[in-house]
Amino acid sequence: MPTIGVICDRDDEKGEIIHTLEMLAARNGFNCSVCILDREAAADEKRDILWNDITCVILDREDRDSAFRCAEMLWNRAQTLLIIYVAHKVEDIVAALGMPFFHIVRRFGLEQDLEAAFRKLDKVRMSAADKVKFTQNGQTLLISSREILYVESEHHEIRLHLTTEVLTIRENLSQCEERLKSRGFVRIYRSFLVNMYHIRCLEKESALLDNGERLYVSRRRYPEVKLLFENYIRRLDFI
Repeated sequence: MPTIGVICDRDDEKGEIIHTLEMLAARNGFNCSVCILDREAAADEKRDILWNDITCVILDREDRDSAFRCAEMLWNRAQTLLIIYVAHKVEDIVAALGMPFFHIVRRFGLEQDLEAAFRKLDKVRMSAADKVKFTQNGQTLLISSREILYVESEHHEIRLHLTTEVLTIRENLSQCEERLKSRGFVRIYRSFLVNMYHIRCLEKESALLDNGERLYVSRRRYPEVKLLFENYIRRLDFI
């Protein structure tokens, strides 16, 4: 269930936003919780845990420059945070088009525009179900499991080998295995956690991936890897 944060510096408009959210959620069968955030929340370094739980923020400040500064602080903390900006004037909408807001709603068309934002958020939420959360340099990354070829541990570093790049992350390999084993990943060696979706051919001592890389499979792990891979192949059409 997504948590929607509300940042608004006027109590009457804050109440209207909350009422509209609750009404739209009931109307569209969209389960969510609402979290009221004070004006200093974006700059408070002690709120990291809170922000990790928030899916989306509705940002309503009458002063456009103040709103944009707040948005920048939020993105600096969590680049993947979805921000819905409430524009009070036409020129606010034009100025906001140059920023990476998830959605822009008009203050005078709040209910109609928020309903459109809800539909968009629901689509994003469904597509995000396949994404896995990792941490890199204090930043949260959401990566589709299909993009991950394998996870490698080397010299106390954990590397995510993606289809397009290699990223170094903060988690250890055991944490990654716990998070990914239900998504079709298997440990083939103490240093490698492989996405079975990308295994082209499994042999007794190696796994050939669809990008041409060949990874070592330990003899001790091979029987279990073979069984898991065969079961995975049988149900691949349903994944």
